Amino acid sequence: MHKFDKTRLILIIAVLLGLLLRINAWRESTKVSVLTQSTDSVMYNTLAKNLLNGKGYVGCDHMIAREGKPTAFYAPTYPLYLAFIYGLFGPSERAALISQILIALATVLLVYFLAKHAYGKMEGSIAALIFACVPQIIHYNYLLISETLYMFLELSLLILAVTILNKERPTVFSMVITGFLFGVTYLCRQVIVTFPIAFLPIFWFLHKGSAVKRLAKYTIIFSIAAVLVITPWAVRNYMVFGVPIIGAATGPATLWWGTIESKGQELGILVDRYREKYANKNEYQLSQMMVRDAEKNLQRMSYRKKLGLFWLRFKELFGMPERLDLRSSQTLCSFSYVILALLGTIGLFISSRVRHDRLLLGLIVLLTMVIYILTLGVFRYLMPLVPLLIVGFVGLLSRIASALITLIRANSDGLTEP
Repeated sequence: MHKFDKTRLILIIAVLLGLLLRINAWRESTKVSVLTQSTDSVMYNTLAKNLLNGKGYVGCDHMIAREGKPTAFYAPTYPLYLAFIYGLFGPSERAALISQILIALATVLLVYFLAKHAYGKMEGSIAALIFACVPQIIHYNYLLISETLYMFLELSLLILAVTILNKERPTVFSMVITGFLFGVTYLCRQVIVTFPIAFLPIFWFLHKGSAVKRLAKYTIIFSIAAVLVITPWAVRNYMVFGVPIIGAATGPATLWWGTIESKGQELGILVDRYREKYANKNEYQLSQMMVRDAEKNLQRMSYRKKLGLFWLRFKELFGMPERLDLRSSQTLCSFSYVILALLGTIGLFISSRVRHDRLLLGLIVLLTMVIYILTLGVFRYLMPLVPLLIVGFVGLLSRIASALITLIRANSDGLTEP
């Protein structure tokens, strides 16, 4: 007779509960068109439909992107995904949202596997259960934006990476797949650039006893696989803009906005004025001008004003309202994420000297937050870090629980001694 597996039961509950919560959210989402809830959804949807209709990678008026003109404002992974779904089931936003529910449930399983690698089976099942129930994650599952797909790709990449780190000698195939998946994930959201910055030094450190030639070979294989994925996008951008853009034009626009967000003016109005002022400039030219303007704005700021801007970014990243009020649900929600970030990060770095998979996750969390604090941070951007923070949080709770159990047993043994 098989021993009862509590971790498997918790995991099954996590998936079923995650499904039930998303079905309930589906009822609410059907009352409002998804395209009215997010301008990003409109842009992604337009890109996908234009691709499907043979019009090319052309979007609508959005930030510095111009309607009817080729764009590089968003990288292609998510629009191509939407186009694939529309090609299979017709141009239905509902079909895309259903597919995202399935991806979200698959991501629950990926959280389990990642936490299992880093801490253990029980920690994995508890982390999966918590992630399945996060209301904000469920909310973003019902928008046509890249976060849902990105989290799936991000966790898949990290599971591959921690598997490699836990092996004495990785295979060439595993490095090829990791490089390929990194390239696909990078073309979904460029902030995953933190991955090789953290992964490759840890990989070299773990295998420092190996020949430098072998380590260099693995690194080159990873890099070539990533470059092969990104190159078609860069070539396309060179043909359109005359510059081999390897990412997206989103970065310069958000950097520019990040230097003037404290003035309290709406982003949409400021961008419209910018576009009207430089109506003869294309998207790439506008993005380069925005970078230069952002640099000038930063140079004119005092250190005190810069610190104030960083504090504003921190507040926005964690969804804090302008005025903190403990009676406000938004304030309480933002504080809960601050606590999750603090405890989750501590959990990831505990014992990281001997568990390099935890160190990898912790470094990615910190580096990503630094990027957002230095450029632009909004609450939505925090969501892809939530599964990693939950993994670290559960790991910390497990460590505390183990220490308490050991202490209780020691006291119990002391009381029973004659």
